[in-house]
Amino acid sequence: MKVIPAEVLHTVVDKHGYAELSWTRSVPLPGDPDFPVLELPPEKLRYSTARAFPLKLAARRMANGSVLLIAQLESFDIAAHAAATPQWATPGKYTPGTEDEAVDHELGFDEGWADAEPECIFICDERFAVFWRAAHARKRFGLTAPEEPSLYPVALDKPALAAIKDALKAWR
Repeated sequence: MKVIPAEVLHTVVDKHGYAELSWTRSVPLPGDPDFPVLELPPEKLRYSTARAFPLKLAARRMANGSVLLIAQLESFDIAAHAAATPQWATPGKYTPGTEDEAVDHELGFDEGWADAEPECIFICDERFAVFWRAAHARKRFGLTAPEEPSLYPVALDKPALAAIKDALKAWR
């Protein structure tokens, strides 16, 4: 597992911060009485049923040996995305020009749908092991915002599952 450079960690902490345990909960769904849900506050998420929410995860070790799971949530308009020819943005070899680009590059977050817009980045530590273990077991979790009556199902792809697995190994 990569060690996160101190300057990148400081940028993420200062600009985005740590997740709050109060954002996690479980809801009963048919066939799953404890489905994991991440309920992000409005300043972290422009929740809409008309948007899709791709998620990127990176497990990183800090200099002191502690492990963090860093999440980046993006969104795009589902109808506009379907109507256009979706473009996958793959980074070339480049030198990041801004703090945000440096964070994205270091964490591997600079690849994805070209029409996706950043929503938020947040850091999870070992306090979130129960949530991420439940999401990993199901290969998905629900995403919502306060006062929203719906859940967006976030499917976890292979890279996200691998990042969660790495963090969970360290958090035992």
